[in-house]
Amino acid sequence: MQYIGIYIILGTVISIAIYVPLAFGGFSGAFHNAQTLSSQINLALNNVNKPIFYNYLPNTLAAHTAYISLAIGSAFALYLYPHAVNASVSSDSKKSLKLSLALQPFYSIILAIIALFGILAYANPNVISFIAKTHSGAVTVPALIGYSMPDWFVGIALLGIFIGGLVPAAIMAIGAANLLTRNIIKEFKPNMSPSTESALAKWISTAFKFLALALVFATPSTYAIQLQLLGGIIILQTLPSVFLGLYTNKLHGYALVGGWVGGMFSGIYLTLLANHFGPLKTSSFLTPLGPMYIGVISTLINLAIGLIGTAIAYGVGWRPVSNIRAEEIG
Repeated sequence: MQYIGIYIILGTVISIAIYVPLAFGGFSGAFHNAQTLSSQINLALNNVNKPIFYNYLPNTLAAHTAYISLAIGSAFALYLYPHAVNASVSSDSKKSLKLSLALQPFYSIILAIIALFGILAYANPNVISFIAKTHSGAVTVPALIGYSMPDWFVGIALLGIFIGGLVPAAIMAIGAANLLTRNIIKEFKPNMSPSTESALAKWISTAFKFLALALVFATPSTYAIQLQLLGGIIILQTLPSVFLGLYTNKLHGYALVGGWVGGMFSGIYLTLLANHFGPLKTSSFLTPLGPMYIGVISTLINLAIGLIGTAIAYGVGWRPVSNIRAEEIG
């Protein structure tokens, strides 16, 4: 039963990616229609009356820098999101842990297929008309399903969207509640019993879910894309402090915290600067090498601060000490 949701999501994504191109002229037809129909989308969403440029990645240093930095940043971020690593951290053996981590990049392949739905939408003019009428890009995938797929399949596909959104949100709420309970509240109440800790985490998780639901109704839907752009940059800042901090004890803790602060500040500031302190539409920043993913730039700043801080700590006499007990390793 626990795998039914996964099968529904995978079946939905693969079925749409196969059926729509076969029924509506393939990707070539979608790209051809985009040359003219994209003007409607650009006008409805951005108030700009000109086509959106869709083409192959140009063979230039700037394009390669932007693409490679985004690919590297996204690959590292994949292993940092709570909902992506949930199966990994719940593994019951080293073998299952290695297997789950090895197969985890396939999750990104599904996301890449879903990203292609934005192009497939142009294959069906009815989908474009509906998006232009609603002035919302958030309806692209539901409209593609509703106007392109057989009637009997629409309900199954929309169920897949519901599960695909609900499960990660629930896991994130549970993860945030556990972190708040064990890493913050328990620091002030160290004698908290396991049953009290569990009950408190459940209540906090429920509160987070209702807060998230309130946020959905209280904020414009376009904020979701802006938060996603910023979220990838923010989650990358845990890479040096959490992952390197777990891998080795040779990095000074305060230096890693300082690096995290520097990475967070630089990432948010560069994102706002790249978007001229307006709505977030890009996560790339222009460098001498060309546009680069801000997540990679801020993570390098984060890592540099951590390494420099650690070098200073070594210089004043600090040496690493392991606080891990033998039973924790076994």
